[in-house]
Amino acid sequence: MIDLSEAQIAAAKHNDLEAVTAVVTATEERVKQLAWKYATGGGRTDHTLAEDLAQVGRIAIWDGLKRFNGTTVAEFFTFIDRTLKGAMSDSRKEETRQGVSRSVAAAFERALSIAGGDPYEAEWMATTPEAMGDRRLSAEMAYAARLSYQGLEYLDAPLGETETGESVTLADRLSVEAEVPADLLEPNDFAKERSKRTGVKVRKTLRQMGEQHRIVLMALTGIVPVDYYGAERDEELSRDYGIPLRQVRIVRSKAKDRFAELWTAAA
Repeated sequence: MIDLSEAQIAAAKHNDLEAVTAVVTATEERVKQLAWKYATGGGRTDHTLAEDLAQVGRIAIWDGLKRFNGTTVAEFFTFIDRTLKGAMSDSRKEETRQGVSRSVAAAFERALSIAGGDPYEAEWMATTPEAMGDRRLSAEMAYAARLSYQGLEYLDAPLGETETGESVTLADRLSVEAEVPADLLEPNDFAKERSKRTGVKVRKTLRQMGEQHRIVLMALTGIVPVDYYGAERDEELSRDYGIPLRQVRIVRSKAKDRFAELWTAAA
């Protein structure tokens, strides 16, 4: 952004053509930056979408001038930034949520927020009454919503906001942790992050369960320090951990139900 005076901003609000031109010129760099960001996902940039979003942003600035109630240049650029992000985010959703209705997309966005930006967990979360209430989706609709969402994978998955209202994405957080620019992150970085976060959450959930429930579930998939037993080595599991053989299947079934309850409650 280049310098812009308070007088120019005030004149632009009253449709002074020269002042409006100055505002458009001063905000063009930020328009292009945000358009590029919102058009990037899964390690690639949709150049056509970026151009469309930039145009959306320019129109949003023009339309938003009359709504600006501040006086300082700093207030104006804060307002413009918020206006651009809102307009581009809405436009991007319309472009990338093809095949699902607005209400389904909105429900999935809610589940995505609860799931910390993980689209796969959000797909499951969107079907649960505990998380969604009467806004829950069918398994088919949740699956369609995830496929629609993943047009931008989860590079721009919302994780929350800063104290100033800035949206914080997974890319932002990983960029800080890896100490590299977000545009240098690779798809594998996001896959590793998802796997790490899921593993931590699984272990936290298991620690809340009774000993037999925890052991039987860990044995099902071989979570260290319990060896892999699957569901075919119940006799060995019974012998090694002192669980009556006739109880192993019952314990496993109840453990799965309890794990699901705790997992949902944690979300």
